[in-house]
Amino acid sequence: MISMLIYSCKQDEIELLQEISRDMVAYFYDDRIETIVAKSPEDMEKQQIGTIDIAFVDITEHSGLQTAKDLRKRFGRAEIIIISDNTVSPILYLIPDIRAVSLLLKPLQYNEIQKRLKSIFSLLERNKGDKEKFFSFEDSREQRHIPYSQILYFEARNKRIYVRLSSREYGVCGTMDTLEEQLPENFKRCHRGYIVNLSYVDEIWYSRNFIVLKNNIEIPLSRSYKPVIKEVVKNGKGY
Repeated sequence: MISMLIYSCKQDEIELLQEISRDMVAYFYDDRIETIVAKSPEDMEKQQIGTIDIAFVDITEHSGLQTAKDLRKRFGRAEIIIISDNTVSPILYLIPDIRAVSLLLKPLQYNEIQKRLKSIFSLLERNKGDKEKFFSFEDSREQRHIPYSQILYFEARNKRIYVRLSSREYGVCGTMDTLEEQLPENFKRCHRGYIVNLSYVDEIWYSRNFIVLKNNIEIPLSRSYKPVIKEVVKNGKGY
């Protein structure tokens, strides 16, 4: 899934960007796109944003420039497209603190938006291999990228998802169902509240309903997910 942010208070611009983005993602990539819309700094504060792939930021809006800077700081890998007009000097937004990948001038044109998005989607596709090696999330307003090879399991607890490493854990926002769809195939759901990295599995006790990881950590295996785990192990895709 591609995650996109639109920072603008112009409803016609928002709808145009959403329409073109949906069409292009469906046509070129057979994928889904999640769009987050913010019309003010207050809206940005309310959003629980886990990750951003593409951001359209209208810097002619109140606090637009600062929003672009904040996004770059929080989401280092995001592709930021600046929306501006001839009244704003490029000196203000062509800066390292923003590192915009492209520019759209008002009034927005359908064909120009298509061109920018096609270029950006191509860039995302080229970078896909590297991104797939990491689990990316926001921690204390900083973007972290944890190699999947270091993650033992994910646990849903106290309305959060916890990423468990060998020596520590991180709490992130999201749902287990959405997370399950995004993870590499060596991560499998073994319980309503657990997704395990099969690379770390040492033993599976089907009769006692738990899995033992290589560092002697035990996690539960529920009855409903036993067939999935058994099938994976049977086909040689497991530990």
